[in-house]
Amino acid sequence: MAQTTNAFTTRWTEIWQLILEHLYLSLISIGLAILISVPLGIYLTRRKKIAEPIIGITAIFQTIPSLALLVFLVPFIGTGKAPAIIALTIYGLLPILRNTYLGITGVDRSTVEAGVGMGMTSRQVLWMVELPLAMKVIMGGVRTATVLIVGVATIAGLIGAGGLGDLIFRGLQTYNSGLILAGAIPAALIAIILDFVLKRIEYNSSTEALQKKGKRGRQMTLAIAGASALLFIGMVIWPFIGGGQAEDTITITGKSFTEQEILVHVYGKLIEEETDLNVNYESFISGSAGVFDGLKQGSYDMSVEYTGTILLNYLKEEIDSNDPDDVYDYVKDRFNEEFNLQLLDPIGFNNTYSVTIRQADAEKYGIKTISQLQPYAGNMRFGSEPEFLERADGYPGLQELYGLDFASTQTLDTGIMYSAIKNNEVDAIDAYTTDGRIQAFDLKVLEDDKQFFPPYYAIPVVRGEVLEEYPELQDVLNMLAGKIDDERMQELNKRVDLDGKKYEEVAEEFLKEEGLID
Repeated sequence: MAQTTNAFTTRWTEIWQLILEHLYLSLISIGLAILISVPLGIYLTRRKKIAEPIIGITAIFQTIPSLALLVFLVPFIGTGKAPAIIALTIYGLLPILRNTYLGITGVDRSTVEAGVGMGMTSRQVLWMVELPLAMKVIMGGVRTATVLIVGVATIAGLIGAGGLGDLIFRGLQTYNSGLILAGAIPAALIAIILDFVLKRIEYNSSTEALQKKGKRGRQMTLAIAGASALLFIGMVIWPFIGGGQAEDTITITGKSFTEQEILVHVYGKLIEEETDLNVNYESFISGSAGVFDGLKQGSYDMSVEYTGTILLNYLKEEIDSNDPDDVYDYVKDRFNEEFNLQLLDPIGFNNTYSVTIRQADAEKYGIKTISQLQPYAGNMRFGSEPEFLERADGYPGLQELYGLDFASTQTLDTGIMYSAIKNNEVDAIDAYTTDGRIQAFDLKVLEDDKQFFPPYYAIPVVRGEVLEEYPELQDVLNMLAGKIDDERMQELNKRVDLDGKKYEEVAEEFLKEEGLID
């Protein structure tokens, strides 16, 4: 309870901004779903032979997991709000389309024939008979789609679209139930409020209500419809007015784990201190691919990356050396040549993957290296973040080189992974070597005795066009070169993950400790 109260009192400005972002994503998607589904549903009532196949297609889209649909769109559209809105709109199509079709086809045919007998045209029958009588059913579909979209919108934070999901995922990573509730409670309230508003619109637009209220009621309904239309238009143009990005702005993003979020704020504050540039801190993204795609497409100007990830995941190449300097020199040249992405000087720490077990188990079985783990792996459960299970420099390669055959593997969020091993729910994990929870949870990082993992030295990555436009950035960003070693990064991560400090607070503390800002 104390964590929740603290989250709402100390982060209210941030929460309010995320509420606006969540509303923006939700209302735009709901509006687009209505604009597509209602006319299409009307059309299908006139072309019944193709109705079932088309409604069936929207039903198929509904079965695709929301996260899969969001991530699928990233390579084609990039990260951020655009793919999120498209995915959310797709999720809202089925309830509205099906209810529109069923509502109109369910109108008593004698009523329709009576309208035709009175000399009404097909269009007049639609607007004066069918739609008013079907409105309650149509609005039921809109209400269902609205609640669905508001809920799914929390996942959009994983691809940098913002919204209340950001707080939920941060809370998961830092074991902060207050942050989780600070994201979940407003999201639930948004769904409840929108559903209530739509229920009132549904009632006021029903034939019973209109008959009771007469002309005044119809005017009120038109006023509500007009206000809703104005709200929708306002949400569309909102990013282009008050929410627009200022000139001379550097957009920084990172992956959604503690170390990256600290470093984004470290670099951002340093840029703000040493230059006249503005900094836009973009939402954090789950996985490496979203950040990489965003940099290539120009959605972001800089991020922090790791030499091993660049070599194996982005360039998809190998070299004969695992020497940190050789790997750095190679990826620096190739990244610039291939994508015009510039690597600056290394920050100083090597955040490589590791196989990590409980210290008590390491002492019990005398395990110090990954090779020594092999005989015991068959009786152990392995917990891992999703990306590691699929990467060439992750679990598949580790299995092949070391012959590890765990009893089971579980996919876990990075925020849950450490508590899972601490609570004996898994026996080994793929920990980051700079994570502050390794020492705090009494874990043992096993030596990579066959040197499977390449070096993962952290480096700032900046788009070439940005450095050409703002050449002063290079010297500013390189002020951090060699400033953070493995132990220092582990300690900074601990301040967030275990001490409960904010990312920006830890970033500012570090810069002051180093004398880089006042």
